Amino acid sequence: MARRNTRRQQSTGKPAWVWFVLGNFVGGFAVFVFLLNDLKTAQTQAVKRIEKPVAQQPAAGESKPRFDFYKLLEENEVKVPEPKNQQVRVREGEQKSRETPERAEPKSDLVYILQAASFRDKDEAERLRAQLMLANLDAKVESATDSRGTWHRVLVGPYTNRSKMAAARGVLAEHRLMPLVLKRPAQG
Repeated sequence: MARRNTRRQQSTGKPAWVWFVLGNFVGGFAVFVFLLNDLKTAQTQAVKRIEKPVAQQPAAGESKPRFDFYKLLEENEVKVPEPKNQQVRVREGEQKSRETPERAEPKSDLVYILQAASFRDKDEAERLRAQLMLANLDAKVESATDSRGTWHRVLVGPYTNRSKMAAARGVLAEHRLMPLVLKRPAQG
């Protein structure tokens, strides 16, 4: 039977630690040369700045950026003519001058109500109503029955103008609710 050679042949090359030390030495030398070159360029730039006469350096006022859009805006300004009729009509028929700071809002026979959500369970509706009342909204629960059963709707309002309704809608949006806007006739 033939025997295999179980011994490894030893390499005649250099050991690994020699290559490691040699690589670190060459890399360190390259970094040293790079930093030395960078130091020389920094010194020459500093010398040039010192040797430059004061008259050639830019003035402090010139280094600020210039904004020309002010002039461009004046050139592109659109003149709006004054209205021919200086009086504004009010719903009651009274005449008020244009300079009056108060703006009369027309009386409407409708009010805005926001339906925040509807639930089958009354406890969930009451829980949402309590959260909305803590958010300083006038909320109430209204029950309605249809062919599918009883629903408990959480209503916010009523609001007489759209700006107050929009503000309440923003608060509801912060609570991650998408309310429905309902218009109802004003009572009383």
